Amino acid sequence: MVEIAIDWLKFAAGVFGCFLLWTFCMYWLHRWSHIAKPGNLLWKIHVAHHQIPYLSRATPDVRPTPGQFVFWLGGWRESLDVIVVMTLPLVLITLAFPQYGLPLLVFHYFYEVFLSEGLLDHNPRVKGPVTRYFAWGHFHLFHHINLKVNYGLIVTWWDHLFGTARHPAPDRIPAVIAARQRRSERLATAA
Repeated sequence: MVEIAIDWLKFAAGVFGCFLLWTFCMYWLHRWSHIAKPGNLLWKIHVAHHQIPYLSRATPDVRPTPGQFVFWLGGWRESLDVIVVMTLPLVLITLAFPQYGLPLLVFHYFYEVFLSEGLLDHNPRVKGPVTRYFAWGHFHLFHHINLKVNYGLIVTWWDHLFGTARHPAPDRIPAVIAARQRRSERLATAA
């Protein structure tokens, strides 16, 4: 019985260690994706993600599209962005540590298909203490307002460690979203 518990703890520690390595890689790849230099291919790919009007959506669509099941996120750049910044590092980690990486690959697939887009990452209703630890809702949406902060994907730990975490005032995100919605409505009416 003790051996089973020790084996389980070793496995959990291995998965957690790989999770830390994966989120560390994602943080830095995402951060490098924001260096707007002519030769930065990561920026050229990632900028498409910031052209999606997340801040003007009143309520996010929480149902996955058929394309999301094969990591098609609306366009080749958006899809390639997730593959390069999130999936590729995890595949490399899985090749090095298959017993720990495989559960994370399963997690990554379900997270991207069912949770990421509408339920967690870009959902303005996700706010409060949970966004201190997880890069969801207000934490990630604030990144869409200020591209120089909040690079963490899934977790906020690396932003806190490297000094890029910014937690907006509780009323800041809804006010910006409302202003963006009014601007979008004016533009749509004028067109």
